[in-house]
Amino acid sequence: MKAALSHRELTASQQARRERILSATRTLVGQAGYDGMIMRDVAHLAAVSPTTLYNLYNTKDELVLEALQASIADSWIRAEQTAELGFDRLMAQLALSIKQTKEHSAYALAMTQALLRAQGNDPLAQVLIHRNARAVKASLQAMLNKHELIPHTDLDELALDLVSAFWSNYMLWSKELVNLGHLESRIRRAYVSHMLPLTCGNRHHSLQAQLGHKA
Repeated sequence: MKAALSHRELTASQQARRERILSATRTLVGQAGYDGMIMRDVAHLAAVSPTTLYNLYNTKDELVLEALQASIADSWIRAEQTAELGFDRLMAQLALSIKQTKEHSAYALAMTQALLRAQGNDPLAQVLIHRNARAVKASLQAMLNKHELIPHTDLDELALDLVSAFWSNYMLWSKELVNLGHLESRIRRAYVSHMLPLTCGNRHHSLQAQLGHKA
């Protein structure tokens, strides 16, 4: 991928250009879908030349994935700033993801539909499923270290369960079977349901209370 420089190494003007390009990409994916987005239109909307855009990104897929990864990274960075690693950060990241979805619902819908069509080894699936699962696992590991999860919990399996719960609800939303306003509460409840049998101590009691279970 040509866009290999970390954005920490970019000048202010380069960073501003990058943000314009990624914002334009999300806008056009939202309007035309993953397959319908055209690089030349991105260049026009971002006020850069097509040559500049192709110098930065080899293909449309690279550009779309960069825009997607930046959105995901932003939600995790913001969660890190607001909540300690562990259960609270999982909930914070979920809330921020839903906030992004509400602000850019057409883009989120297009990416959800693209994920539904993707194969398991596609780069899109790698970003949306496997990379998110690794980030979720870090919070689960923190819970295990705090003795909030029972010993020998399979963190890889639990992380995948949580990511699956996230995207299954997004799939239902994309099919108009779930209202966007209910998406966060549905995913939160699914997270708690998956984790409850594997938690212990005060965390177990707090999750029981969230589900309305009696101790």
